[in-house]
Amino acid sequence: MNRKLWLVVALALPILALAGNVYLKITQRNSGVAVTLPISGFDPRDLLSGHYLIYRVDYGMEVTCDKQQGPASVCLKPKRGFYPTGELPTDCTLFIHGQCNDGAFSAGIERFYIPDAYAQVLEDKVRDRQGELVLAVDDQGNAAIRDLLISGKPWKDTIGGLD
Repeated sequence: MNRKLWLVVALALPILALAGNVYLKITQRNSGVAVTLPISGFDPRDLLSGHYLIYRVDYGMEVTCDKQQGPASVCLKPKRGFYPTGELPTDCTLFIHGQCNDGAFSAGIERFYIPDAYAQVLEDKVRDRQGELVLAVDDQGNAAIRDLLISGKPWKDTIGGLD
């Protein structure tokens, strides 16, 4: 009997951890302040991860890390600014935390999964600077993608006529 109990616990624990992670991600995505930022970029194929649009987020200012490594932040309100050390001014009320890696700032919002059938159409539109991200930014500086907009409309509406 003891062996069956351990088997049930061993199977249930990873499932509960996964469910908890999903719940936290959904909660983060559905809460927080909505921020829309333009994007531009490219679309490489990653055979292990599926098909992603990979892009650069336009924060409305120069965001370069030079040779720094480690935590960095972008202040969005009241005045936009990039802080490569991660230390924000006290009056910053809306911000996104990320990392400086190899000269680039990354906040974990730089790729968006799309079905392979729509990849080329969306890639072309993002290359033409028609793309925007709708983010949910919480009070801790964590950002989650709510939607990808193409010419101001949700991407699914944009490709609706292609089905």
